[in-house]
Amino acid sequence: MFLLLKINRQNADEVKHIDATELPVCLFKNADNHQTMKDFASFMRGAKGTYFGLKMHLCSDLKRRLLSIRFTTANKDEREMVMDLCKDLDGLFVADAGYISEKLSREFYQEHRRILFFKPRKNMKKLMTKFQENLYNTRMQIEFNFRDLKLFYGLCTSLPRSVDGYFTNYIWSLLAYQIV
Repeated sequence: MFLLLKINRQNADEVKHIDATELPVCLFKNADNHQTMKDFASFMRGAKGTYFGLKMHLCSDLKRRLLSIRFTTANKDEREMVMDLCKDLDGLFVADAGYISEKLSREFYQEHRRILFFKPRKNMKKLMTKFQENLYNTRMQIEFNFRDLKLFYGLCTSLPRSVDGYFTNYIWSLLAYQIV
């Protein structure tokens, strides 16, 4: 997996996308009794309600190649993972509104090497150029990555019965996605 990520980084496009997705490890009603991932998983309010699980942070390019992956507990802030996720990458990075932070933008920026664009919230008074709008319109590519991983490659499952089983399932799903 690390070799594939390294090859993808060398051949990456200039435009990259950053996002995170929720990985529930069991149904919410069973979370209090879940013993397998209790040391790694946590409760978090997500897009589909409260869940018990992990969060997968992902960086990919316009051709939907995976460049960097990190797994954290569900309650880890997305903005804390950006520097670690993109430390060896250069280019234009596009993120959603969950990454809005003036401090992060300043830390992330390196002149002539990398810059972070995030889609402003509706209540923000910020002017956007046509170029930035076109960049934001490509952000759907990373959502397609998450959809394919979850629906077609079985990334989200509650079948494993050990911690190794869960992480093996995650790695196999990511490998299958990259190879196909």
